[in-house]
Amino acid sequence: MPAAVDRPVVLLHGCGGSRESTFLSTGWLSALTQAGRFGLAPHLPGHGTVSGNGTSPGRATRWERKPASHDPATYVDLAGLLMPELPTGAFDLVGFSLGAKLALELGIRAPDRVGRLVLGGIGDNVFAPESIGDAAARALEEGATDDTPAPVLAFLKTWEPDRNDALAIAAVLRRPPNPTFTEKRLRSIRAPVLIVNGDADPVARLGSRLTASLDNATHVTLLGVDHFGLPAQPAFIGHAIEFLNS
Repeated sequence: MPAAVDRPVVLLHGCGGSRESTFLSTGWLSALTQAGRFGLAPHLPGHGTVSGNGTSPGRATRWERKPASHDPATYVDLAGLLMPELPTGAFDLVGFSLGAKLALELGIRAPDRVGRLVLGGIGDNVFAPESIGDAAARALEEGATDDTPAPVLAFLKTWEPDRNDALAIAAVLRRPPNPTFTEKRLRSIRAPVLIVNGDADPVARLGSRLTASLDNATHVTLLGVDHFGLPAQPAFIGHAIEFLNS
């Protein structure tokens, strides 16, 4: 495995989000550069627009809509769709929310290539189906109603219609369940893992089963931080870079 400084860092955003708002405008990519690391932030399958590679904070960009499938069956294997976007050699991973689930899956599939894993906005929910997926998809397709659950309303406030196609994101939410995890699968991850969550995040508040399933995991809790506010926290960035460079 190459030394940390020689490994690119792949950053994976959450469902309905983008690399720009999660990792560019929040300072992740510039902080990695200052720490001597190279960051690569692909869009998740079904997400994003066409422009440069999204990795250079000073680079001018021209946004164009990227066609994305509206068929949930297209997204039967999100990690498999993402694999061609990854470096060919060893790399580290940072993932938020759905991106954290995919980071775990990539750690299972490519144990010889993944050096370190940083996960945010994730907990024991990795073992259960996505509870608000269908409701969130319906809200994207038809709009919110008086019966729309509060977590879905929070999602609707943060998803990015300027960079994402609502029907494509709905299809991602309605995909056949994947990735799916068991304790046995997670124990095959060789990489050291750092999990960072906010104590105001109901999605990831409980994580004892997840951490117990990982042989080399550390957990950090940030006070007063909710799910969608986590990526912008300087403390999250700081903990992640210290861990990645250790």
